[in-house]
Order: sequence, then structure tokens, then C-alpha cells
Amino acid sequence: MTISHSVETHAAHIAHEYKNITAMSKLEITPDNMSKFHRFLDLLSNEHGSEFATGVLAQPDIQQIKPGIQHLFSQASSLYERHWAQRLIKSEDSATLLRQEYPYFQHYERATGLEINAIYSLANETVKNVLMVGSGALPLTSLALLNADLVVENLDINQSDLMLGKAVSEALRPDKNMTFIHNDVCKQDQLQQYDVIWLAALVGDEKIKDQIIKHLFEHMRPGAQLVVRTAYNLRTLLYPSIDESGLLPFALKLKVQTYADNFHSILIAQKPV
Repeated sequence: MTISHSVETHAAHIAHEYKNITAMSKLEITPDNMSKFHRFLDLLSNEHGSEFATGVLAQPDIQQIKPGIQHLFSQASSLYERHWAQRLIKSEDSATLLRQEYPYFQHYERATGLEINAIYSLANETVKNVLMVGSGALPLTSLALLNADLVVENLDINQSDLMLGKAVSEALRPDKNMTFIHNDVCKQDQLQQYDVIWLAALVGDEKIKDQIIKHLFEHMRPGAQLVVRTAYNLRTLLYPSIDESGLLPFALKLKVQTYADNFHSILIAQKPV
């Protein structure tokens, strides 16, 4: 992407659009509000080069509002998922609604397909049982894993979102069942049975993610894989990111930095045998 303005100007644009969003009278799903969010997200495209992104992120104004942006995006993402979950549950043809009208359906299909192919390629043994941590109200990743004939269990600390996700699953795949577990992952000690654990991008802040990684390493079985959705460049303003060193003592096996319309990057690690 060719940038026609300076790092300082781009940072000012980000701060301006963030101010417009926080000035909304209510955080709700309306065409006007979604237009504001899309303008904001366009400024954080992964198509911006690393040097440019590093310069923008270093601006004092951006450092000051970064925690607020992450908190806002987490709230907005949860609200958006609940909005679509309710629509899917109420629809007479939820599968068609999802494929034809949900804006990020193809993104989830491509991203999860990439992750599934990667874990199969990296695995030394059969992959069958997986746990999705932070499945949320709209468990599209879990459904994609289910469609790939994996046995899927979902875990979320928010019970109402978990139950919405269960209802969405029943609406979209009434022929197949997934398990839904209400718990804090750091209190979930029975992890030996999983071949792969997925960690959603919006699970916890940086400090909590560190605690989760340590807990997973302690309780996962040797040889099991961990898929971590994280962020790169300007997208780190949206997600609490984690890098290779943050995965230690897991052994990093694959790092995928995504561009264009993909929101998250991917780290795949393994607990050493």
C-alpha cells in the first residue's frame, strides 16, 4: 500500500477516528456506527509496512489511547457477535444467512482452513480432539473445525456468550453436537486429552495471556499443539498481541503474518515431547 502522508498524520487520523467512535451516544450495531468502525479499521490495515507501522505505534498519542482502543474493540466485537448470533438463531435458514450476509464468513473460512492445514502438516500423530478457548457467542471457528471432522469442545468464561454460541451451533449444525464448557481456562486442568488447543485473539490482555500460556504448558500433554491468534503491525492496537518469546517454553513451529482483510496473525507451537 502506498502511503501519501507521514507517520504523524496517520497517527492523527487514528486518534481522530477513535475520538469519533468514543463520542457515540451508545455502542450499538447501526449503519452509522458500523461506518465509523470500518473507517477506523481501514486505518489499521496490515497492508501498511512494518517500518511505517512501528513509527505510528511509537507516537505518544497512540501509546496513550492504545489500552482504550483494545478495550473498545473487545466490547464492540462481543456486541457484534451477539448481534449476529441472535439473527442466526431467529432465522428460518441460518446457514444461508451466514453464507450470504455475514461480512466475515469467508475470512473465518480461509483463516481456519489455513490453521487446520498447518496443524495437520506439523502433527506427528493423528489430530482429532480440539479445544477452542474463547469460543464466544458466534463460534464460527469451532463450526469450521467441526466441519473438518474434528471433535470440538468450546470453553468460555462468559456463560451467556457460551450459551448463545451453543444455540448458534444447534441452529447451523443440528446434526452434530459440540461440548460447551463454562470456565476460566486457567482453572481448567483437564487438558491432556486435546491434540490441539486454539486460543482466540481476544482472550485476555497481555498479562492474562502470559498466565494462560504458562497454564496451558503445564497441563497440556507433550506433543500437543497450540494455535494462538495474535496481531501484527497496526493490528496490535486491536488485539492484545503475543510474540514468539511469549510462547516459551512451547516450541514455535509456524508463524504466519497475515495481510489485507485478515484481522489476526497466527502462531502455532508445540509442547516438546
